Amino acid sequence: MTRAAKRFSTGYRFTADLLQSIKRQIREVQGPSDPDLEAYYRAYSLELERCRARPVPEETFLGLCRRSAVTLVGDFHTLDQSQKTFLRLLDSLGERRTRPIVGLEMVSSRHDIPLLKYLGGETDDAAFLEAINYFKYWGFDFLHYRPILEHARRWRLAVHGVNKEGPLLERDRFMAHRLKHLSARYPGQPVVALVGDMHLAAPHLPGELEKIGISPLLLFQNSETVYMRKLKRGQPPTGFWGLGRRRFLSNNTPPTIKMQTYLTWLEHGTEALCALFGYCASRDADPDVDITDTILRYIRALKDLFGLRYRADDDFQVYTFRSFDFLKDAYYRRGEGGIYAAMIRDGQSLFVGRGNVIYVPALDVNRTVEESMHYLMGTSLPTGSRPSDLTQRMHYFASGFLASKLINPSRRTAGPAQMESALRAGDSGIPPRERLKLQRQRSVYEAALGFFSMCRPGRVWSALEIQSLCRVDTETLFGLSRAVGYVAGDTLFGLYDEGRLSGADLRRYVFTQKDPFYLLDWLGEGVAS
Repeated sequence: MTRAAKRFSTGYRFTADLLQSIKRQIREVQGPSDPDLEAYYRAYSLELERCRARPVPEETFLGLCRRSAVTLVGDFHTLDQSQKTFLRLLDSLGERRTRPIVGLEMVSSRHDIPLLKYLGGETDDAAFLEAINYFKYWGFDFLHYRPILEHARRWRLAVHGVNKEGPLLERDRFMAHRLKHLSARYPGQPVVALVGDMHLAAPHLPGELEKIGISPLLLFQNSETVYMRKLKRGQPPTGFWGLGRRRFLSNNTPPTIKMQTYLTWLEHGTEALCALFGYCASRDADPDVDITDTILRYIRALKDLFGLRYRADDDFQVYTFRSFDFLKDAYYRRGEGGIYAAMIRDGQSLFVGRGNVIYVPALDVNRTVEESMHYLMGTSLPTGSRPSDLTQRMHYFASGFLASKLINPSRRTAGPAQMESALRAGDSGIPPRERLKLQRQRSVYEAALGFFSMCRPGRVWSALEIQSLCRVDTETLFGLSRAVGYVAGDTLFGLYDEGRLSGADLRRYVFTQKDPFYLLDWLGEGVAS
């Protein structure tokens, strides 16, 4: 077996094992399955098992979308990438001078008046959610859907609810007639609807639309079946594909991440939403949501990936959201503890070696995995301003980002090209309150680009140069460490993904060398490219 084939095989086994672990936990949380729901899902699953996914330009889909009376976009309600893809579609249509009519399953059709008032700025988030009884009839994270409504408000797009309560098949029939009504009400404008992904199976909503004379365009999202099939064959599992018969697929998120968001919602949904928003129908939710099992699952997955099965699961404490009681400890009043406390209150995730404390401000996969990695490393974030502290922080952030990238290969970070582009961009149109944040980011990018210039192949640099990078304020210094560390972790993952670094190389980098300059050639090469 070649090194590349072995790498793909290892990646497939790791993803399949982690996915099965998450699904087992989902079954335990859900309890006995619903036969009607199982039958409904089976039609969706079989359709994607039988399809052939062939790469096509996304422009092909956009062209059809502009001309189609109704386009259905599949939504996995707990995965924010589903809603972001829908938002990007609206943006793309706007760039092509197309004004779609937006249909949303998240809103019942009988709530069009509260929706209209919200879009018109007559009510705020809390009043809108209360008016449509959001947490009773939908209950998924509103922060995922709000950007869609803000986009519609900004561009004055018509938005309508298309849903109703009732069995799935009954809802399919209702939504089909609702979408036909909207198409007739707005002649010449395409109706683009975001509905649950299972509704897109041919016998379901598309079949009901066909019965009343509408042939919809379909965009599936993040098919586990297609992702795992391509991963097993050693092919890129993410991309944009045509499935035939006016069906398309966009894969941009691993199924492990997709299903983990669902498991997290099952375990903590209502409590987490109340803690995040500070308002909802229920006022007695416990803000201290326990995600210990979730973190333990990531720790065990990382142990398997890095060959650390022999290490026992130590005790650790997990805190989330605004659970700041642990900061009352005298340790957090001064010195490095005081710095950690300030970072935590600022909403940053962190692992603190004293007491093995893991803090994550939100149910975010990437940051949760980062801190799980730092726990495995047994390393707290260095807080000093010496060159050695800077390089140790770079290693700390590189290792955490690498771990999150291994779990979620779709994660991105700003590289040198993006940093240079951001520095060239002006600040016209940016609200004054955002300009200070932008200035801080530019300071970080300027410092990071200065560091990258030192790492180019053939470049000889001295200790004095890195000392000069440390002569900035603390916030910029920490931002520099994170920016460079993330690029290093991203580069490491890329070389591993190409088969040029082995799992043993990654383990040596994280646990043995503990030096961001280890394999300096690859950092310079990655930056230069």
